[in-house]
Amino acid sequence: MRLISKNANLKKILYQKGFDERDILEFEKKANSIILRFNNVKDPSRFVQFLSNIGYFAISNGNMCFATTSLYNFEKTKCMLAEEGIECSFDTDFTISQRYLLAKDKQISLLKTNVMGIINVTPDSFYENSRVQVDKVTQRALQMIQDGADILDIGGESTRPFSEPVSEEEELKRVIPAIEAIRSVDKNIPISIDTYKSGVAQKAIEAGADIINDISGGTFDKDMFYVAAQYNVPIIIMHIKGTPKDMQKNPYYEDVIEEILRFFEERIEHALKAGVKLENIILDPGIGFGKRPEDNLEILQRCEEFKVLGRPILIGASRKSVIGHVLGGVGPEERLEGTIAISVICAQKKIEFVRVHDVKENKKAILMTQAIFDKV
Repeated sequence: MRLISKNANLKKILYQKGFDERDILEFEKKANSIILRFNNVKDPSRFVQFLSNIGYFAISNGNMCFATTSLYNFEKTKCMLAEEGIECSFDTDFTISQRYLLAKDKQISLLKTNVMGIINVTPDSFYENSRVQVDKVTQRALQMIQDGADILDIGGESTRPFSEPVSEEEELKRVIPAIEAIRSVDKNIPISIDTYKSGVAQKAIEAGADIINDISGGTFDKDMFYVAAQYNVPIIIMHIKGTPKDMQKNPYYEDVIEEILRFFEERIEHALKAGVKLENIILDPGIGFGKRPEDNLEILQRCEEFKVLGRPILIGASRKSVIGHVLGGVGPEERLEGTIAISVICAQKKIEFVRVHDVKENKKAILMTQAIFDKV
């Protein structure tokens, strides 16, 4: 069973799953605060009748059912669903039970939207203003910390669409001096290393990094999870389709949310087998990494659904092409407002991390959003 976001485009989802127009219209009309999807239903007609008897409106197509009811009725009927063998232990407001993340000796709250500031020690990252020379890293880092960054993310290889990989040796030459420079002026700010190479991750952790941020989710380097386990550090598992060089060559999804969920389930299983602790895993659906504009927008509409796996979520959409697409083709330098809008939505949805170029502006917007929507 999956819990579907209230922000989801129900008509689109049901149409993709082959439901007829009459069922779609009826479901949209009766959609309530709880929307559920059931896969691999053995006897759909009996199951739809069962749901109807306990106060749900349900439709089926093949072995798939969608159902809707009020939050009150869902809570009241959980035991009846359990008798049907359906797990109902998730939180209906898409929250997770874990309250903080431990990155070495640094405690990071999971009760707010944390801002991760991007520092690229690369000559070719897609947003020119994010590129920093190593000798200027401390200045940029201290400014981001002053502006409210909760984490600093250091990257030594551009993974923009169609980019070429760099050698491990070259990447190390870029990131290790940067990490050491930041650690020389601040011992407390959590640092993540943006790399898919286990050798870079290991040396970065030894130099002072606290978190691994792997765009491949451990698929490009089979030793990455072992490094995370050995050093007992959090790891960000990101979804990517293809590689940076080819990921934007006609990507296609039947169901982008379901495909990413399946990817996450498989990668979490691999990570746990390698010795990574479940509480050390963060999930990133990979905005712009092998996605069409419509895929990116659907992920942003429904990103809280990934919390069904019980792990915190990171969204990295800062100044990306989906914003340019929506705003009429503007370049990265004109995408700040779109980035802030995404950060506000993430704060509303209680997404735990946003990765951004512009810390000050996004932090202020998030704080204001949290003040409005958080319970006093």
